[in-house]
Amino acid sequence: MKLTSILTVAAALCALTVNAAPETHSTKDIHLSSTDPSTPSVNAKAKVKPKPKPTKPSKANDPCAIIAKQAKSPGASLSYSAVKGCYEAHKFRKDIADKVLTSVENVLGNFYAFVDQARDPYLNNGRDSPKPGSSSVFKTPPVDLMKELAKMRTTKYKNDYEFQMALTFLTLSVNDGHLTYRDSCYDTVSFGQPLILYAPVVNNKQSVRVFYADTSKEAKLPANTPKDLVDCAVTDIDGVPALEAIQTFTDKYSALSKDPGVRLNDALGSVSWNENWGIYPGGFARRWALPAKATMDYTLQCGASKKPVTITVPWRITPSDSFEHSIFDDTKSYWEVQCIANANAHSVFNNKAQRNNINNKGAVNGVAALGGDKEEVAPATEAFRRRGKIEIAAPPRRSNGKPADDSSEVITRAKQVFSTGTTAYYQLTGSNKDKCVAVISNEYAGDFRFQNEDYVNFFKGLQMLRDRGCKKLILDMTNNGGGSVDFAYFVNKVFFPEEDAFFVQDLPSSTMVQEVAKIASAKKYKGDDGSAFDARRYVSLATKRSFKDATMFTKGTIAKRGGKTVSLSQRNYHEHSWPFLPLKGKNALTWKPKDMAIVTNGYCGSACTMIATRFNIVHGVKTYAVGGIQHRDLSYFTFPGGFVLNNAAIVSDLDALKFKPRGKDAARRPVNLPIAADTRLTVGEIYAFANSTVPLEYDAQYFAATVHLDQDLVSARHPDQTWLKIAKDF
Repeated sequence: MKLTSILTVAAALCALTVNAAPETHSTKDIHLSSTDPSTPSVNAKAKVKPKPKPTKPSKANDPCAIIAKQAKSPGASLSYSAVKGCYEAHKFRKDIADKVLTSVENVLGNFYAFVDQARDPYLNNGRDSPKPGSSSVFKTPPVDLMKELAKMRTTKYKNDYEFQMALTFLTLSVNDGHLTYRDSCYDTVSFGQPLILYAPVVNNKQSVRVFYADTSKEAKLPANTPKDLVDCAVTDIDGVPALEAIQTFTDKYSALSKDPGVRLNDALGSVSWNENWGIYPGGFARRWALPAKATMDYTLQCGASKKPVTITVPWRITPSDSFEHSIFDDTKSYWEVQCIANANAHSVFNNKAQRNNINNKGAVNGVAALGGDKEEVAPATEAFRRRGKIEIAAPPRRSNGKPADDSSEVITRAKQVFSTGTTAYYQLTGSNKDKCVAVISNEYAGDFRFQNEDYVNFFKGLQMLRDRGCKKLILDMTNNGGGSVDFAYFVNKVFFPEEDAFFVQDLPSSTMVQEVAKIASAKKYKGDDGSAFDARRYVSLATKRSFKDATMFTKGTIAKRGGKTVSLSQRNYHEHSWPFLPLKGKNALTWKPKDMAIVTNGYCGSACTMIATRFNIVHGVKTYAVGGIQHRDLSYFTFPGGFVLNNAAIVSDLDALKFKPRGKDAARRPVNLPIAADTRLTVGEIYAFANSTVPLEYDAQYFAATVHLDQDLVSARHPDQTWLKIAKDF
């Protein structure tokens, strides 16, 4: 019988209702069963009413039917009780849970680069730093993933939602932005609050305040809401001191960094550029997981008023891109459509992509063949994107065309000179005309072999700044989630043409990986099609030439990871070359490390890390980190582990190679998930230097920025105020 048929029968059995009235009998009509004295049986002469026929639950009371109906309305807003009821209506299925756990165990156990480091308390708190007496920004609990996964097999869960969230939060607890497990069954709605918060430092004291407030009718603010909410102090949230409530939340949900200050920044509102300026609401106000209750209580202190006011604000719940309201119409069909359908699709984040049957084989160099697109996005970056952004409205204009109020502009002390798909170029005004800024929002550049505009225009913008007399350059990489490793290496080479642009890496090399590598390295491919475990796609650090066979994996190295002896590949790096580099003559850039600075809010992940750390660690460019926790050092980068793959990509890779493991590895071969879910993981370790022994992900001595700048009331909304502070520090 098919799985869906079994589930249908099970659901029907759970839905049976028996309404027959109890029968009454005289004592002589009743005798006891000879087999079970506690079980009465009815004399044959007694009249027994027939049992009613099974009935299906009314769709009027079916929570999944309710949200399906609500979602069809224009500007749909879903009810909290129906969403909660729909999520919790799916019973825990141990057979499915066991298959899910097997899939996750096998892929993490064989391919996750940090499975052993994650359980080491010294690495996770930065105490294994080679620099004597150095402090650490790390604060994250050690996590034994394999032990916890085994424990989940014997745990009883109330429903499937509880099981799925437990697995999701287990992966998030590692605080590796490349690692996650997510189930699309419970990724169908988004939860939003109309109040976006931030935590500026005012008069040397950090407090939570309202950064932005949606006061429209859709926000459903209560009648006692103060008229002007912006910059009201938020003293308590749901009865807990506001800063504590936000930090507790983000430490569980963010997974962006091992630094709690970066996680705090991720929870709060911020202004940054991505093709235009916008307000990014933060994870506290825009959530993907079911909140504990339908409303949130804020205690506010506004203006000069000494009397605080508490307002109760409902969550606005809207369908996400994964919501298939036009297909499902009750709990049964919700499970079949949202939870089981397209179970082997590579991504749980967009059902439209699943329906188009995208075949993602993943990719070396941090990019992937996403149906013709160019990226395999880190989970932390995906979560950040999905929160969306609030467009900052243009200010009113005077009759002469100038803004009526300069303060309503985002950038008031610099002029934009040029922009590309990834970068905006600014020249400061007034007495700081000789100082400029390149705002790099991401590294999602097209493949230069087929579309080199992103590459060419990047240094074109820099040359324009140079030609305008800019002597100092600030690279602002706030809220930069990464992108193409190749483009990151390109940026390194543009600025430092005489130095190596790449990062040295190694990959796990278990017996299974070695066997896969042997098959992959002996196979012929066309074009870029090929296995991520084909050693010929990597360059040997030792020889500076591409590997010719599987020896990168089969003759690797032995190392200690989390107190365990493990096998790693030989050290290597990704191929890269750009025909238009190095820049020569009048095209060459003139900035030296002392003429440059880097600023972030700590959210500078993956490929962004490969730029920021190379500039700082190797070349000595000064770094600044903004926001975070007052009086505590703050990271300027995060999740620097190597490229990311997902479970479906790895399984597809093994299937294409017709790989059949032998012996103990037979039961450990990665398999597809039985539901529409996704496991994403870091596949490689990168190092600060070629001879480093601790992977950069855990090399805590390098994370803290040179200068930690507190966020204030003005710089939070106007990044150029931070640029001015840095300009004065040159």
